[in-house]
Amino acid sequence: MYKEIIERMLSYPQRGQIKIDFDVKGQFFRLSVPIFSSRNALPAKVKEYVDARKNSTFKPHVTSYDLEETKVVLIQQIPFALDFQSTLRTEIDQFWKMSRHCHKMLSEIAIEEKYKGALVLDSDLQE
Repeated sequence: MYKEIIERMLSYPQRGQIKIDFDVKGQFFRLSVPIFSSRNALPAKVKEYVDARKNSTFKPHVTSYDLEETKVVLIQQIPFALDFQSTLRTEIDQFWKMSRHCHKMLSEIAIEEKYKGALVLDSDLQE
């Protein structure tokens, strides 16, 4: 039964990007996707943002960030029932949308850090 569920989920369009694991004992699916990466080292502000949320989870479900050497990964644990679960594809869809939003946010943080001197910020205009 679990194999059928996983095979159905792996047919999801972004299967090469979203990694799906499941824990039978804990009864949850674990979704993970890289949302930001860098060739060398992560920008300091991005690393600072993720480190500040290191031991925190947020909704929906149990969602968190994981920091690897040059990559930020978004992780979500979705509880499952042993019977039919009609909303699972919707949950994966929402996870994909959230990952795109987080990618955009971290990219903006990195761009702002890199080009801070070239950006005209509201606080600069008030001086």
